[in-house]
Amino acid sequence: MNQTQELGALNSKHNPGKGFTYFAIFILILFTAISGFIYFGAIAAVKEGKMNFSGDISILYWVIAFIMGLGLAILLLALKQSKGKTFYLYEKGIVTEGNGQSKTQLFEDLEDLYLFSSGRTFLTNNIAFRNRKDGNWETITARYPKVFKAIDFITTQHEALYVPWALRELEADRSITFHYINYDTALGKKLFATGTQSFLNVQPKEIIVTRDHLIIDSEKIMISELNHFAVNNWISQISLHNKENKVIFSTATNGIFSGKSFVSLMDRLINHSK
Repeated sequence: MNQTQELGALNSKHNPGKGFTYFAIFILILFTAISGFIYFGAIAAVKEGKMNFSGDISILYWVIAFIMGLGLAILLLALKQSKGKTFYLYEKGIVTEGNGQSKTQLFEDLEDLYLFSSGRTFLTNNIAFRNRKDGNWETITARYPKVFKAIDFITTQHEALYVPWALRELEADRSITFHYINYDTALGKKLFATGTQSFLNVQPKEIIVTRDHLIIDSEKIMISELNHFAVNNWISQISLHNKENKVIFSTATNGIFSGKSFVSLMDRLINHSK
């Protein structure tokens, strides 16, 4: 069986956007035209005696140099921004291509999906994913067109394929470990992170899930003592409540890696066991 058959149907392909590059090319052409106008319409005319210029003509050369340097700088920045890996999203996994290499990861093997928002928005517009054995994050950022489509597909497929695997592990008396960052850390990243690597530079904590209990911050919480969990989209917070409706754990909605799968698993363990 070939790789494509194992991964199922291809859903979408994602590359960094080229819009900024096209804009930069237009700017460079425009700046070149302006520089040409300055040279032929002013400098050449002054040299030929067709126009009088009372100042130092070298200033016009510096203006041309500045304009062209700025145009080239914008183009180089755009070319840098347009570089990035290509992601092929299949029904059962993701193929990542870049730097002459290709890597395939199945959704049921991805332990951490880290969602975060960057820029002047509180919408989730970045997703990073990894297998902890590999340890390296792969990231589809806001620079990618249709990033929201990619985020929705990856989280949905991860829930559909990872949760059944996790339930089988729990039935076999094995534990599942989720990672999370606390609410303050998640908010701090949103406010002060300076780039993708800054967002990814976190030290997550563990939520260990077994058939009958959770271990969070070294505290054992029996699942039978949990009443429900709640997701508050207004303040981007998820919380676990005990029988007395007391919050015993909470963090940012995107603070739990693979949060959608975690919520689905908690729904199975808490609500479906009643």
